[in-house]
Amino acid sequence: MTHKDTTHHPFDHHQWIEQLFHFSRQARLFLGEVREALVVLLKKGFSGFLREAKFFFSRATALDYIGGGLSAAFGFFATLVALGGFGVLAYQILLWLMDGVWTAYPVMRVFNALFENTVLHQWMTEPGSWYGLQKLMLWLLENTPLSLALIVPGVLAALTTAGLMVTATGIRYYQFKNLKHN
Repeated sequence: MTHKDTTHHPFDHHQWIEQLFHFSRQARLFLGEVREALVVLLKKGFSGFLREAKFFFSRATALDYIGGGLSAAFGFFATLVALGGFGVLAYQILLWLMDGVWTAYPVMRVFNALFENTVLHQWMTEPGSWYGLQKLMLWLLENTPLSLALIVPGVLAALTTAGLMVTATGIRYYQFKNLKHN
């Protein structure tokens, strides 16, 4: 049988605390240097961005501004549609929190309000033909939540517009740079 030395060596708290303070001083110095480097990089990047933006906007044509403005307006409208959908959803949640009953807002409510006393509304209530299409449309209008019908197309249109604007700006920037070098 072997005998283990069970003598307990005292833990040196002072040395451990000193190492901890040394580490915190080094970390503080390191983070300060990182911050200074980031500030320099951001200043250089921002000044470079301003220089390139000035170059781009000085060469843009009226057609570029018109296309950009129309795209921005469409993107803004799509964002408003999506926000409207989120507003409807928030209103439904608020009503549910107040009384514990979910209030459904299907697209049919908007359809009835917009197309009341029209030929399309009359066909939806009493179809004379195309019975299968009427059943499909009626099911979609009654079962699609209004919030979903606003959020999904609004977000998709806004993201698509933003992507197209970034792509078009990149292409025009590339064209301007190539004209400068030629």
